[in-house]
Amino acid sequence: MAVEEGCPVSDKEFLHQITSAHDWFDVHAAYKHNLPACRDEGLYADGYTNMVVGVLAGNWGDLPTLQTLAAKDAAFRAFVLRHIGISAGEDDLRRVARRAQADCPVNSPRLCKEIAARCKAALGDKR
Repeated sequence: MAVEEGCPVSDKEFLHQITSAHDWFDVHAAYKHNLPACRDEGLYADGYTNMVVGVLAGNWGDLPTLQTLAAKDAAFRAFVLRHIGISAGEDDLRRVARRAQADCPVNSPRLCKEIAARCKAALGDKR
């Protein structure tokens, strides 16, 4: 993929962003830096999905940070929820759904409910 006009990152830089994101500050920084100038479709959308679900699955204890960032930035909240998808892998989605239902921080019930619903929708699980 070529860099699209106005997008501040190359494909190589984007790949680095999504593979090095370990917490919500990293995800939020990539979001603020890239969007809306860069596309959020195709391989880029899949990359964002892998980044979002990867942080949810690998660092659930950081959910209060997501709650704080999402409360201050509704567009970021929508971005995160939009990028909970099957392209991140069934195992991670199931892990995130279980955590959202069983281990939700006290200040995040709505966010956990939305995360669980997105995971179930992505998995095609209507139970």
